[in-house]
Amino acid sequence: MLALSAESIDLRRRILEDRLLVFCARDHGRRLAFDSLRRDDLPVGATFQAGQLVRVNLAGLQAEGVMFQAAVTDAVAHIVKQTSEQPPTYLVKLLFSFRGVTEVEVPADRIHAGS
Repeated sequence: MLALSAESIDLRRRILEDRLLVFCARDHGRRLAFDSLRRDDLPVGATFQAGQLVRVNLAGLQAEGVMFQAAVTDAVAHIVKQTSEQPPTYLVKLLFSFRGVTEVEVPADRIHAGS
């Protein structure tokens, strides 16, 4: 069993509380300054093509048992394919492995084109 330190537990609790605040604010039509879950620079209806080089915000996402920390906000990846239309979600192949994870499903609002 994995033992977590008090600091780690406190950090996870604060992250979850922040995310809850973001979702509650959204329910009331507001956006908080630290709401990194939404990107204003993503054009409405933006689509990405297979093989396209993108940067992805993985902060707070979990994939294959790996929870990405808040600092992983600008990971470089290639689009593999679109996996969902509502909400738009893409499978991306990361240029670097994070604890063995190389592919992650990412919502479109966490993806932006660029090198």
